[in-house]
Amino acid sequence: MILGLASEHTKRRRSVALVPGAVATLKTIGQGLLVAVGILMAGCASVVSSDTQPLPEARLEPLGAEHISRGGYRLDSLPVSKDAPDLVVLVAFSGGGKRSAAFGYGALRGMREVMVSTPSGPRPLLDQVDAISGVSGGSFPAAYYGLHREQTFGGFERDFLYSDTNSYIYGTYLLPWNWGWLVDPGVGTNDYMERAYDRTMFRGATFRDLEARGRPLIAIGATDIAYGTPILFNQDMFDVICSDLSALPVARAVAASNGFPGLFSPVTLTNHAARCGGRRPGWLRRIGTEERQNPLSRAGAAAIRTERYLDAERTRYVHLADGGIADNLAMRAAGSTTQAMSTADLRESGHLQVRRVLMISVDGQGAQDSSVARRRTVGGLFQMLGLVSGAQIDSYNFETLITVTEQLNALTDRLRQARCAQGRLVNGVPCGDVSSELVHISLTGRPESPEKDRLLAIPTGLTLERDDVDLLVRAGYEAVLRSPRLRTFLGAYPAAAVAPRPAANAGASRRAR
Repeated sequence: MILGLASEHTKRRRSVALVPGAVATLKTIGQGLLVAVGILMAGCASVVSSDTQPLPEARLEPLGAEHISRGGYRLDSLPVSKDAPDLVVLVAFSGGGKRSAAFGYGALRGMREVMVSTPSGPRPLLDQVDAISGVSGGSFPAAYYGLHREQTFGGFERDFLYSDTNSYIYGTYLLPWNWGWLVDPGVGTNDYMERAYDRTMFRGATFRDLEARGRPLIAIGATDIAYGTPILFNQDMFDVICSDLSALPVARAVAASNGFPGLFSPVTLTNHAARCGGRRPGWLRRIGTEERQNPLSRAGAAAIRTERYLDAERTRYVHLADGGIADNLAMRAAGSTTQAMSTADLRESGHLQVRRVLMISVDGQGAQDSSVARRRTVGGLFQMLGLVSGAQIDSYNFETLITVTEQLNALTDRLRQARCAQGRLVNGVPCGDVSSELVHISLTGRPESPEKDRLLAIPTGLTLERDDVDLLVRAGYEAVLRSPRLRTFLGAYPAAAVAPRPAANAGASRRAR
């Protein structure tokens, strides 16, 4: 457009005699345009898409090894350095914008105060967590806690919850120096959001930094829009595309997880699978043809999904969008992985000491707008899209909870079989003494009250009123402390869980920071 205006101006100079004052004015305007173009191009050039790098040859395992590469950001590579090694705790933060982020942050506060009786004495439940998964809005507290740990309490509110994140979205579309995505096909709107998240929260951190922090593993989830499958940012998944996760910015994963279609462009990663010489993970090699051909086999389905990425010609790129599309509770991908683990896998991975498996689902999903049921007509396009999306998520979440419960029960059975194959006692404990529990903590599960109505009415966005943020944080905190299923499960490990502090301390803990 600017070039077209310059050409038209040149034609007019040939046919019109301009007075010196007019010439000076045009020069000033022209210089201003050049400066503006320079600023625009400089701003556009400052955004570079973060892509995957191939795994170094030195990291590759021999053909037939359990993993494709050595080390990297995966649960098995992070040492167990907690007081209760026989207790596995998994936490999942759902999608739902800043509403879910605030609710999840409150749940972290609650887990910090619930105490578990361990051989070393009472310890916070949060210190016993092995992995935290998060999608969409839930990826913010997961990633932030993974990097900042104790500094999360107070810092997350300052850096994210109380900030006007929507202003960065508006700036991507309205500020000319952010319009690189209009002219460069290699730059997308989500590249600008990655930059914003990095400046405000992650400050250049990569997955190598997360690995250095140790457990809990932070599993950020996105959706592959080509296949509709959930993708986790861990080295097990990146092994399949022969890529080194350690150099990838954490902000890149969070941007992918929050890439709402239509509003943000997908985050694209290059598949380097051809560089790994046909290597395949051990669990995949152990799944036979019969399971692959069985349409009801979850392990077979996981194998088929994984093999799509091993074929680099078929899948040259992985295009990622909002993690809530495929798994809004942030539980399915992790559940599929445990489902694919056989009794032999559990023996070889050293999990025989595990006796208790606890999964905590922190669900910040709001309520459907049921007021439409009282009206003769439905509103415009956006209301219709919201209703359809909400209905799909609600239905899918229900099935996810059932599925993951079944997977946990199956994992418990396999753990029991693997332990009892070693003998009647394992570490002095009966081999069959294994149990698991899924604890679902949600906004919708609160008792009916005006406060619940207000909580459920808080919108799914990235900027919220400060009072709404505080209300959500308190709700997440109280939900953890008041969960009867959580109390019952922890009460049986190994003796009695120490009673958590009263919920009234939520406000005091905020004032004390």
